[in-house]
Amino acid sequence: MTPLVYKIADAVISCVVIAPLVVFYWRGTWGLLDRYLIPENESASAWVSVLIGVVINLSFNFCQGALAKMFEKRNLLIRIVGSRLYTGVFAFGIVNHWRGVWLVWNLYSGTEAWGVAGSLIVGLPLMVFFRTVFNILAAPLVVAMDLDSEYFAVSTRFHFKPDNLEFYLYDTCFTTVVIGSLIVFVWRGVWNMLDLYFINENTMQKSVHGHYGTALVGYSILILILCLQYPANFLSNKLLKVHKIAKIVFEDIYLCFAIFGNVAVWHGIWGLCDSYILPENPIASKWFTHTIGIGVLMLMLSGNSVLVRGCVVDGEKHKNENLVMFSTGYFSGLMKLCSDRHNKSVTLHGETVRNCKETDTVSDTPDEQEEDTRTAFL
Repeated sequence: MTPLVYKIADAVISCVVIAPLVVFYWRGTWGLLDRYLIPENESASAWVSVLIGVVINLSFNFCQGALAKMFEKRNLLIRIVGSRLYTGVFAFGIVNHWRGVWLVWNLYSGTEAWGVAGSLIVGLPLMVFFRTVFNILAAPLVVAMDLDSEYFAVSTRFHFKPDNLEFYLYDTCFTTVVIGSLIVFVWRGVWNMLDLYFINENTMQKSVHGHYGTALVGYSILILILCLQYPANFLSNKLLKVHKIAKIVFEDIYLCFAIFGNVAVWHGIWGLCDSYILPENPIASKWFTHTIGIGVLMLMLSGNSVLVRGCVVDGEKHKNENLVMFSTGYFSGLMKLCSDRHNKSVTLHGETVRNCKETDTVSDTPDEQEEDTRTAFL
């Protein structure tokens, strides 16, 4: 297939399959926390969620190098089980962090228009200032494959390495606590604005229509954004020649439209799940979407799509592309995984044969040994 066909296929599966499954997981986990985590005391529940989320996030950030080394030379079964357990626990921590910060805002600012706008007014300008607007995006515009080479990798805002321990600790805490919370500020602001102005919950029927409406608006924006990413990428490169600030401003404006579409899609899918998936039994509904979401994504080798982790800096390249080129590469990711596995297999096989040749035919001349080595890698 041509690269264009791959791009189209990636966009379709990201929008139609991966994004709904990610929303399934988040909706289910969030709802189960509402039900089981100190439900009688909303304030305590919120702050405990924040604590759980921050502790798990920081733990996995600090241990990423150790985890990668620990699983590097394990057998395939241990790597699969261990890495998927990592994804499950990490995702649980991230949902806790988001839920806690969200509820704390609700408790202290309310859910009326100004209380809702407050988190957006605080969050978005600070994300622009820290050059981290891209990190507000989620599936379907950001799809993460479960690739062995980068499974445990979590980037930070200032890219300090563990060798510079003091700054690395500050950098990791800042990325996890500050940037991670500001992302929630923006999502909460846009989400609750949609609640106030798109969803009319006076009747169930009107509510359902509102959820269809937000999903339709969101997908329409995302389709337009995905179609325009190549012209936007061209313009971004041109602006870089003028000044890097011009490139950053353009990309941030472009990303803001993408963020609104992204949140609208999630809002619509979430509401439709509430309306159609076991509405008479909310707890069973939450368990169902939680299990199906994470289970199917892991089977698709895209379990890491449920995670909101790491930090990409606005104006820089992500995976060798400008930030207006979105990471929807599911099929291309699978091809890379298959290619990496094949190359690794060929290399290992070649090394084995070469070693055998060296052992069994020590008396070979240098020319013969060189020929044996070339043959072993074919």
